[in-house]
Formats: sequence, C-alpha cells, structure tokens
Amino acid sequence: MKIPARVFLSGVLSVVLLCSGIALRPRLSLEGENRDAAIVVSWRDVLPIARSAGLSENDALEFLKRKGLGGLMAGELTGDDLLSGLSPVSVVPSAARLSTARQGPDERAGRESGTLLFVPDGAPHAERLLELLKIRAGTEPFAMNGGVGVAFPAPMDALRRSGLVPDLEGLEAGTAAGLPLFFRVAPAQMWQLKPTLEVTNRILSFYPGIAAVTPSGEAAPGYPDMQPLASLLKERGVPVAQVEFSRQLGASQLDRLAFPALIPLHSVTNEELLARGIGRTALLERMARAAAERSVRLLVLRPAVSGSADSALETFGQEVEFLSGTLASRGIRMGWPKPLAEQPAAARGRGAVFAAALACSLIFLLSLTRYLKRLRGVIGGPFPEKPLVPAETVFFAAFSCAAALAAWRFPSFARFLGAVSAALAVTEASLKAMDDPRHPWKALFGGVLFAAAGGLAVAALFSDPLYMLRLRTFSGVKLTLMLPPLLVVLHDMRRRIHPESLSQMLSRPPLLGELLLGLVLLALLALVLFRSDNVQIIPGAEASVRGALERFLIARPRSREIFIGYPCLLLYAFTVKARLWPRFRELLRVGAVLGFASVVNSFCHYHTPLLFILLREFNGLWTGLLLGLLATACLRFLALPLWQKIRFVVE
Repeated sequence: MKIPARVFLSGVLSVVLLCSGIALRPRLSLEGENRDAAIVVSWRDVLPIARSAGLSENDALEFLKRKGLGGLMAGELTGDDLLSGLSPVSVVPSAARLSTARQGPDERAGRESGTLLFVPDGAPHAERLLELLKIRAGTEPFAMNGGVGVAFPAPMDALRRSGLVPDLEGLEAGTAAGLPLFFRVAPAQMWQLKPTLEVTNRILSFYPGIAAVTPSGEAAPGYPDMQPLASLLKERGVPVAQVEFSRQLGASQLDRLAFPALIPLHSVTNEELLARGIGRTALLERMARAAAERSVRLLVLRPAVSGSADSALETFGQEVEFLSGTLASRGIRMGWPKPLAEQPAAARGRGAVFAAALACSLIFLLSLTRYLKRLRGVIGGPFPEKPLVPAETVFFAAFSCAAALAAWRFPSFARFLGAVSAALAVTEASLKAMDDPRHPWKALFGGVLFAAAGGLAVAALFSDPLYMLRLRTFSGVKLTLMLPPLLVVLHDMRRRIHPESLSQMLSRPPLLGELLLGLVLLALLALVLFRSDNVQIIPGAEASVRGALERFLIARPRSREIFIGYPCLLLYAFTVKARLWPRFRELLRVGAVLGFASVVNSFCHYHTPLLFILLREFNGLWTGLLLGLLATACLRFLALPLWQKIRFVVE
C-alpha cells in the first residue's frame, strides 16, 4: 500500500518534533532552574560616590543592597594603582630609601635598584598585607622609619601593570556587608606566576565569601599556560566568571579548563560607553537583554562618570533598582547564580542524545530527498507530491537511524550533520513557502512549520552546556546564509521559475537590469554575512528601532525576518498574481530565503532560552507579515498607479 506524500511529510515532521521534545527536556529544565542573577559593583566605584554623599562605605553598600545589589567586585592593585595612591601601601622613591631605612642586616634591601614598597605603622590589615607582600616579592620585610618595607627585585616600570597588593579594603567591606565577593586576579609576569598563585590561594582562604574569580588586564596570569590557575580554582571549588566577548589573552583557555565551573558575566567599561555614545538607559537595557537573551548571570554595573557628585549615589541606586526590577519582570530572580553546568538538569542521558540525532537525521534526509525531487520535477509544474511505496519508507527509516547512530557515536559527524541539516531545512522551508504563490498563506505557514521543526532538531542536537556556554560554537551559521540562496537559485533556473535557465542566460549578452540585480544580491549577501557575527557597530536609526521593539515586544524579532524575509515573501506572491517583473522576482525569492535562514539560526543560539526563541519567532512572524502587507499595499495602491501615470505622461 502506497503512502500519500502529504501523510508521509506530516508523519516525519511529527516524529522530528517528538524526538526534539524528548531531547530538549533537560535544557528546558536547566533554563527553568538557572534563573538567578546578580548585579555586581566594583569596590573602587563605590568609594567616591559614598564619600560624595557623606556616607561611610558600609552605609553606601547597605543602601545599594536594598536597591538590589547582589555582589561586590574587588581585585589586586597594580603598580600604577599604588603610584596613584589607591592603597596605604606606597612606593618609596629611590632618593628616599637611604634616609628611611634603619641600620641592620636587611639594610641592603633598601639600597637595591628594584622597587621598594612601604607599609606604614597602623595601616589597615597591615599584618595580612605584609604576609602577602612577602610571598609576592620573595623577600623578607624589614623595618623602616614609621613602618615596614618590602623590596621587589624588579624596577617599577616592569611592575606598573602587575598585581602587587590585594585590595583587602574592598574584600573586608564586602564581607562585612554580607555580599558575595567577585575577585579579580591582576596580570603577572612569568617570574611572578608562582607567587601570584600562592597569594590567590591565601586570599581564597582568608575570604571564603569569594564566589567567583576572573583575571583582569590584557593578559591572564600564566598565559599561554592557564592550567596552574585553573587547577587552583578547581581545587578550591571557586567558579570562573566567563566574561562575554572578552579579548583578554588566555581568557578562552581558562574558561575551557575551568568548565563546568563557569558563570557568564557581562560588563561594559566607561571607555566603551564614552567611545560609542551609549546612554545610561541604553546601558541598563543592554544589561537586561544580556540576562534575558543570553543567559548571562553576573552583570557588572558602573556608576555614571558624569552628573552631579552630590546625587551620584542616589542616582546609581535608582539605576540598580531599575535594573533589578526589569530583570524580575522578565522572570529572573535576584541572587548569586550557580554555574550552569553544575545544576542538576545539566546532564543529558544517552537516550536524549540519540533522540536529538534521530530528529536531525530525519530533517536532513527529508529536506535532501524533497529538494532532489523538486529538481527532477516537470519544468514549470508544481512540486511532484507522489505517493511513496513501502520500500522507500523502509529505506528512509533505515538511513535516518544509521545517520543518527553515527552522529550519536562520532561528535565530528554530529557537527557536520547539524550544519548541513540546518542549511537544507532553510532551503526546503523557503521553497515550500513559495510553492504556491496564488495561495500564499497556506504555503507560508507550511514553510514556517518546517523551518521551526528543523531549528528545533538542530537545537536538540547541540543543547548541552559546552554549546550553551559558547565553549564550542555551531559551525553552520554561515552555511545557512550562503548555501540555501544558491540552492534556491539553481532550483529556480532548473524548474524555470526564473524565465531562463542558466545556460540560456550565459548564451546571450547580459541585461543592465540583471547586472544591477546581481550586484544587489552580492551586496545583500555580503551585508548579511557581516552582520551574522557579533557586530557591535549598527546605525543609530536601527538601534532606536531595536530598542523600541524590545520595550514593546520583550523578545525582539530579528531584522532579517521582519524587514527582509516575510515582506519579500508577500511581495513575491503579489508580483506573481499581478504578472509583474518575471525576470527580477529572484531578488524577492532570495530575500525570503534569508528570512527563513534567520528563523533556523535563531534556534542555533544555544545560550538563549528556548522559550524566548519561540516568542521571538512568533513576534517575527506577525510583525514581518504586517510589514509585508503594508509593503504590498503601498506597491498595489501607490507605486503602480503612480508608475502608470508617469508612463502615460512620458509616452
């Protein structure tokens, strides 16, 4: 008994959705558990705004805690910090060393050409400071007039960016305020690495409230070998704060070695705010977006660098309160987060992995066979929906299971299968949505369903913490943007949806309109490929539109869907019905393909909560169709009548 093609298609998609649902259950549970986030402020940012308000640092921290502050960041002070007077520890100038050093067996230490640090009598936490300075310098402290000296065997020029003194004042203040501590290990030269690790180990012993660590500066201490620092943090059970978009040398290596003890962090420096003209409202929206869209759980917020000094603390408190309220409105709890991969639902059973591989294999084979059938179909005719004989169904099932077993067993094949499946799913969804332009709504929703099924299958295959934390990246994004347009253009020329075949076009001189069309297509593809990465430079008008959509819809649709994909799809259906521009409809068809590529790629953002992705795609569908209807109406009732009048006057 033959199986009708539509029944077979519906059955396969149902199995795909079922297998994807089984494989995605752990991810959904994990995303439900991973709802805690903390707003963190630097201790060095608290000091000036507290003093400007006439409050003690402890009172300022208590005030910010009531507003929603969840953690305090403190780190190590570098040579430049000491020269700036940020610590009671000071640098003794060379000329003053002989007059301040007492006579004794350690007098020669004060005469050395290295760097001499001075801890005055009565300095806060002087005993602990001297203990840590002794480890860092590798020399014994010695008495000086009014305090104690520690000699470093290196000139200050070599220590300006190296960590010298832990900021104990900040660590003590955070401990007294009952705030989780975020400690930043400063850079260190190679000869300083062992002392740096020992100092870090002592700091973690002294302050058990340290709940996350990450390096500061341009290069992590120990780079390029990050194993010693990672081993220390793993031994102490302290997670690493994984800084988003970090360009720090050694950061990515440390993140991989520290896995699974990672907590994603988002931070924007004041230099970046000033350079890019980011306002405070935009900054707070960016922080909220990082938490809601990318599952970032530590948000480092800095006070504004401008404004009234008298009200700086109050203003910053209002910003902390606004951000914490915004996060709460998006279902995010305020509290110190746990590492994602250490939460109970992080592990996936082997059955779930095989279900994901089977879903992806089914999408791959279904998309491939349908595309090949399209190429063999009657030129100019509809898609050949021929019934399947039992042997074809058995072969389809056997091949899908074999591919699933290979993907389950070999990770490299799974990555290949996921990338190709995503590209073929985009191709089939696009062609299905444009199959019947005279009945566009039915075709449209069929294409959207196929794209969603393909996206869910790929998401199921890669929904494990390594991809969710972006330690591994999906390699198919560029492929879904490049391959589907080429396959659709090949299909259109083979089936004569475009009036001419490729051989006919090459056998005659090119038309000016075709050359312009080709340039537009190349420019459009180049722009899309450029924008497919984490591009930070966007036009101001687009940034304003994005911000408005986020405030109104929460889950902002992707631009390629609402401004290109769905409008091009409806415009294509209209031009077919109106018999307009047969030679130039290919531009609209390629635009529709890019929209469906965006749909599938949204599911490939494994760090984004799945329910957020589904809401984003729903918003993209209805807003894109609304803009498409508006564009079609403008073309039908404004542009075409105006063109007819212009032609009449010219002729």
